Amino acid sequence: MKKKIILRRIFHRDAWRYAIIFNYDKKLTALVRSVNNVKWSQTNGFWYAGADEDTLKQILTTFRESAEIDISAIVSGEKNMPSSGSEPIIKETIQKLLMPISVPEVKPPVVEKPKPQPDSQGYSPVLFTISEPDGRLVIKFTGRYDQEWISELNEFGRLHYDANRKEWLLRWTQLTVDSLSDYFSSRGVEVIVKKREVSGVLKELRDEQSCEVRNRVPGEEATRSIEMVRRYLEEKRYSKRTVESYLAHLELFFKYFHDKEPHDITEGDISGFIDDFIIRLGYSASYQNLIISAIKIYLSLSGLRRLNPDSIERPRRSRALPKVFSKEEVMKIFSVTRNSKHKLILWLIYSCGLRRSEVINIKLTDLDTDRGILHIREGKGNVDRVVPIPQKVWEKIGTYIKAYNPISYLFEGQAGGRYSAESVYSVFKQSLRLAGIKKDVGVHCLRHSYATHLHESGLDIRYIQELLGHKSTRTTEIYTHVSRRNLFAIRSPIEDMDIG
Repeated sequence: MKKKIILRRIFHRDAWRYAIIFNYDKKLTALVRSVNNVKWSQTNGFWYAGADEDTLKQILTTFRESAEIDISAIVSGEKNMPSSGSEPIIKETIQKLLMPISVPEVKPPVVEKPKPQPDSQGYSPVLFTISEPDGRLVIKFTGRYDQEWISELNEFGRLHYDANRKEWLLRWTQLTVDSLSDYFSSRGVEVIVKKREVSGVLKELRDEQSCEVRNRVPGEEATRSIEMVRRYLEEKRYSKRTVESYLAHLELFFKYFHDKEPHDITEGDISGFIDDFIIRLGYSASYQNLIISAIKIYLSLSGLRRLNPDSIERPRRSRALPKVFSKEEVMKIFSVTRNSKHKLILWLIYSCGLRRSEVINIKLTDLDTDRGILHIREGKGNVDRVVPIPQKVWEKIGTYIKAYNPISYLFEGQAGGRYSAESVYSVFKQSLRLAGIKKDVGVHCLRHSYATHLHESGLDIRYIQELLGHKSTRTTEIYTHVSRRNLFAIRSPIEDMDIG
């Protein structure tokens, strides 16, 4: 199967270019280097060359035998291409260039297959081992590695080296795994990801008890109860993923009590289920929380007054104070972000207090230039809100739209469609690295900083709640704990002591 290459016309470094986009492949990388004046964009992660007819012909001729070339973005967008004085590129010309070359069949000589050669740089695969119960990601270089890789690992949080096992340890998140996998793959290094198995004893217990429970069939009343919860969740417009998760956990709960009707289950039974099935089998606190949420919804709908949903306690969860940037750090982040598209993304997250999912979901129709506001559609909890956009940011938006000409979403990927959340994360981490900021934070820190800086400037907490889209002021009040507005007025007792 041929590799796929996407050609797209972009406005990059003050000129129109052709972006040459493909997943890493040694052969394609070698071919692309032969294109005249081709360059690699470290920021965007693709190759690009001049947007002229001769260059396009060379690209098509170079790759037509080695890859499937997607030119739909160029053909459909040709009418928007600014005139450069050259002859127009027409669809028929492109299709002609893509026609396969007819050559006589020649039987290859019989030769001994060469032994596989190592990568030109000599790098061996990188092994990722995910340990979900511990919340750790174990990274092991199976051969020679580049010291630059360690600097990259440091960007994803506190890094620890186990000298005995020769392994690097990070806090595990799926985003960390995905981002680091992209990082190594883009450098031609194979990444092997596997999950660390639970201990042998615990695995035997899970295999024995968990599988036996999951193979049971819930009774008729339990099935009706599950259907009742499904209708409720769908009427309340819970997401499809949430509905499926809640129903699966509730079904497991009823299967555990297969010898009891749902109305006969007591509070003691529920406590015993949590202790015997969840705690003893080593399931995580988040898993326990999901099952409890499903049980609570069932109890609230069942009308069983003898069972109080509030009596079922959730696992204790720590709540750390949000990490924030100083205004000086925010300015430094903006100043080192050179790409206009990336800078605008970070500007909007900070200046409007947006979540990462909200900034990538902005459509051109959500921008109300007459009123100077941005409509946030279906934010967290499906809550809509409007936020003001500062005038200097409006000016940047206008310049950006003229340069990039987005079609539907304000921020779109190089191959079209909505910009990815992972790309926003990568942009943010690169800006942190360039700014020399070593804090272990995510993109959400810009939103935290926006709220904290508003509170420090004297804005009432209720207005901040509206801007952030919080349902309760209790959520917003956490920013009062990190705001410095009242801290400077506090006089330390040591000021009144006569000490030398």
